[in-house]
Amino acid sequence: MNKEIYIHVGPPKTGTSAVQKWLSSNPSFLKEHGIYYPSHSVDINGVSSGNVRNIYDVDEAKKFTLNKDRLSKMLDVFSVSEYTSLLLSSEFFFRRMDELKVHIPKAKFIVYVRNPMEVKESNYNQSVKRHFQLEKINATRSNYLPNMARLVEFTDTYGAQDIHLRPYGANYFKRGNIVSDLLSVIGIDANVTLPIVNNSYLLEALEFKRWFNQFHLVDYQVMVDRALQGFIEGSSHYSLIAKEQYIEDSNYYACVLENYAKALKTTNLAPLIADMKNASTKPYFIQSLSDDHFLSVCRYLQNALQLDYYILTKKIRTLAPVQNAHFHHLFIASCNRKFKYLYFILKGPSQLPKVVKRFINYTKSLGRPF
Repeated sequence: MNKEIYIHVGPPKTGTSAVQKWLSSNPSFLKEHGIYYPSHSVDINGVSSGNVRNIYDVDEAKKFTLNKDRLSKMLDVFSVSEYTSLLLSSEFFFRRMDELKVHIPKAKFIVYVRNPMEVKESNYNQSVKRHFQLEKINATRSNYLPNMARLVEFTDTYGAQDIHLRPYGANYFKRGNIVSDLLSVIGIDANVTLPIVNNSYLLEALEFKRWFNQFHLVDYQVMVDRALQGFIEGSSHYSLIAKEQYIEDSNYYACVLENYAKALKTTNLAPLIADMKNASTKPYFIQSLSDDHFLSVCRYLQNALQLDYYILTKKIRTLAPVQNAHFHHLFIASCNRKFKYLYFILKGPSQLPKVVKRFINYTKSLGRPF
């Protein structure tokens, strides 16, 4: 039986979370098509590190070491099974392609290449979402694309025959989505429904979170992030880079990518490069919020978080703002007083303000239930 080993390596910002969510959620489909995809955990947001922990150990210093015994056992299980393809997926593997190639000589690597301008904005969005970014986007050009340079180094050593290079984008994907595209590399033609994972923020949510990040509230980070991913009453189609610069930089990066493609001896990126040379931009928005837009996010968060929103405003009241004290006042004042009273009720009668106690006692004296 001819058996193949495929390693999907991302890299970051090329839809790996959605891929891994779908793969981990569809074991029956994969088994039916002869694909062995080792199971792994997925967090509450549908995000995971993929199969990295299946074959790598990580210490307290977050240093990753290939566990050769576990890798050998995995390959042995696959070898004697009825599966025809072994598929592994993790962004981390992109940095360890050389090591994996040495220990799995038959491995074929699936790599996606995305427009560097899109990567720049997506990386920035992620830095605001998860890494407490306070600054506006830095759109400075670079003449070096580290991921592409890494691929050139790899192919110089091992050749390009085991690299499946795919352009990233719905208009390039087989059947319009990345999972169907990845499966097509393995030889499976399937139209799948892609899960929505790790949504980018709408502009108003992005700017709210950038303001919110100044308080560095680690304990509230996941709660607020998850809520803001559901904010839909704003601008979803936007760019943070001015139109003229976006077009100039897109043309510039098209030439850089073209040179890398020549070094990699591939024509697979030609459609992406052609589109970058004829870039069309999304509407440009300056990174700022009006009071109305800021309060619209506050109202949404309050509806989503309920009592936690009051607790959040209570916490922020104790913290001095570094940026935009006006929004600090608006945020605290935006809380509906009913959540304040509910908080005190849940804390116990002894915590209620005197005015609320008097109201409750007065209501009871009239024989009315509170």
